[in-house]
Amino acid sequence: MTNGNHNIFEFDDVRVEPSKFKIWKAGAELALEPKTFQVLLFLLENRGRLIEKNELLDAVWQDTFVTENAMTREIAKLRKVLGDGAKDAKYIQTVHTRGYRFIAEVKEVDAAQASEAELSAAPTEQNNDESTAAQPLLLLTEDGRKAAPKNNRSIVFKLSALLVVMALAAAGVWFVRNRQQSFTVINIQKSAQITNWSGLDDFPSLSPDGNTVAYCSDHDGSFQIYVKQLAPGANEIQLTSDGGQNFQPAFSPDGQRIAYYSKLRGGIWIIPASGGEARQITDFGSHPAWSPDGKQIAFQSNPVVDLGAYARNALPPSTLWLVGANGGEPKQLTQIGNPSGGHGAPSFSPDGKRIVFEIDDYNSASVWTISTGGDEAKRITEKGKLRSYEPVYAPDGKSILYTSGGVFQLRVDSDTNEPIGEPSQIAGIGGIPSAIRRVSFSANGKRMAYGALLRRESISSVSLRINASEADGTPVPLVQNTNDRHNFPTFSPDGNRLAFASCNIGGTGCDIWLMNADGNNQIQLTTNESSELIPSWFPDMEQVAFVSNRTGHWTLWAINLNTKREKMLLDLTDNLEYARLSPDGKQIVFNFKRGDGVINIWTASLAGGEPKQLTFDKELMGFPSWSPDGKHIAFPMKRGDDTHVMIMPSEGGTPEQLTFDKGQSWVYDWSPDGDKILFAGFRDGIWNIRWVSRSTKKQQQLTNYTKLNSFVRYPAWSPKGDQIAYEYSESTGNIWVADLK
Repeated sequence: MTNGNHNIFEFDDVRVEPSKFKIWKAGAELALEPKTFQVLLFLLENRGRLIEKNELLDAVWQDTFVTENAMTREIAKLRKVLGDGAKDAKYIQTVHTRGYRFIAEVKEVDAAQASEAELSAAPTEQNNDESTAAQPLLLLTEDGRKAAPKNNRSIVFKLSALLVVMALAAAGVWFVRNRQQSFTVINIQKSAQITNWSGLDDFPSLSPDGNTVAYCSDHDGSFQIYVKQLAPGANEIQLTSDGGQNFQPAFSPDGQRIAYYSKLRGGIWIIPASGGEARQITDFGSHPAWSPDGKQIAFQSNPVVDLGAYARNALPPSTLWLVGANGGEPKQLTQIGNPSGGHGAPSFSPDGKRIVFEIDDYNSASVWTISTGGDEAKRITEKGKLRSYEPVYAPDGKSILYTSGGVFQLRVDSDTNEPIGEPSQIAGIGGIPSAIRRVSFSANGKRMAYGALLRRESISSVSLRINASEADGTPVPLVQNTNDRHNFPTFSPDGNRLAFASCNIGGTGCDIWLMNADGNNQIQLTTNESSELIPSWFPDMEQVAFVSNRTGHWTLWAINLNTKREKMLLDLTDNLEYARLSPDGKQIVFNFKRGDGVINIWTASLAGGEPKQLTFDKELMGFPSWSPDGKHIAFPMKRGDDTHVMIMPSEGGTPEQLTFDKGQSWVYDWSPDGDKILFAGFRDGIWNIRWVSRSTKKQQQLTNYTKLNSFVRYPAWSPKGDQIAYEYSESTGNIWVADLK
């Protein structure tokens, strides 16, 4: 900070005294954390000018590495305390993608002069005034009369002794309590990259002694399980070679066995850590985690669908299960919708009494804990804040670590299982800090392993032979970036433009953008600090609708392309997830969870009235797409580990199944003639763009990707019939290990 003279700042009804680290608003003292106060002070000292994000990070955090997320949280805290807003700012203005500007008029007062003025205005002490002179302490006798003054020193001594006794008692209580609640702050001494593969090494697990790391890798064209000793010159050893697409290895507490998930063979398997024959203990589920005594394994019911830096582990209706390490009948631990969302990525507490896990929903990922008996569920991180992935207990059991762009540590009360304070980001992480996943500890807490991943993102396009609906040439990128995720491309009704969403990787915000169908003339439409997703065009092409969480839950908004004015269209008080505007612009179809927590399809009129439920599934029917004439809706239906393409009348009726393949079929759009449904298809471990015909049920693959570490999403069909635009993502990464202080 540059305020060496500690001047006092005044703006509006706010007074800031840097020398005292105090702030008042309307005469009332406010509580600010030290870091938040430092941010405010730097803004005040540099008021009126644009402060770039990096400048603010360097000034306040200096040599401590943090991502922009930490800065965004401090700005949000500051605005909340000051009563300021991001959209209608009167103090702190956001300059989108660049930084902040303090815009209020500030008066700077010399602290020394202010102190002299306060002293001169204060009443002076009159030592010769009997009414104000100090009087000797008077005590009462047993009959209630005033006793004569006794030796003041004796009285003071006795009172002092009493206060000392009380202080010692309080200190004793504090010491016992604090000793119970004290925890180890994770500090990295040094970190090193352990693998150097150009593809994807992922899901590290440290052996209990910290001398070996297990992980999965696509070295031989399919994902297999490998182990590598953490010694100079050590080579990796391949444990599996069955072509089963094996993921998520987890060392047993004794270090003798490794549990893992096999995608093609199905379920949870166990193999000796030194190699040998693997045996299956469940025929479903993924993400195994051992209990501390090695007798049980917790796992999630959903399979692995996505890989990469920001893949969610368990969308609804995934639940948590327990099975004996030697097999047997699995026992369901959590129920669908309780808590709401998909339950996955479990990990035991060191005492074996609780399990921390990830809850995923369409637009969120949060951390919860639950007892191993299946009760006392506790939320650890807020659902509406940063997405929180793959939580694990620290080795002392008194804090939880999770990834969210970086690695965060959050203290937990060992008595109530409630979070204490705010999470802190761990500094010194090697690799790409914004894409750290899968933290694992040695038993003694001296080592930590993690994956450092990189994701290459683009909106790509493939040309079509119009009459044959077949690909004509290879895909070309329209938008590409490693710092942002681009998704939900949507063609305008005339096919000349594309609206899409762009999300900052590792951050919290997404905005709606616009470009020509060939990728030129890219324009940002929304600039809110919240998230705006899933654009839909009105038929007049003058407005684009989208969903936004700016009100604290997901609502439907629209922006006028000429005036750039935004307005809310629909608020159902519950989250409007994945809302798509009908071709006539009069209603929406969307995901909704009510009562049982299962995703089903609903419609709602923009004119008002009660929403209408179209599907009543017990597993999942959601993520709908309108036909071009608005008379039908296509959507995926989940059955077991697979999803299938379905269609039904938009007014309701019996759904018809169009695909029956094993794998995933994630619907997004239709062909202009309304006969073909376009979807992202996952077949034999590979994602590609496909369509299926309503009339013949014939399928056609449009792209020919072969990499296991890539995926496609949200394919949109141009109304002109000559182009498909879609999201393409490819992840690479390696394993890192850190020695802890």
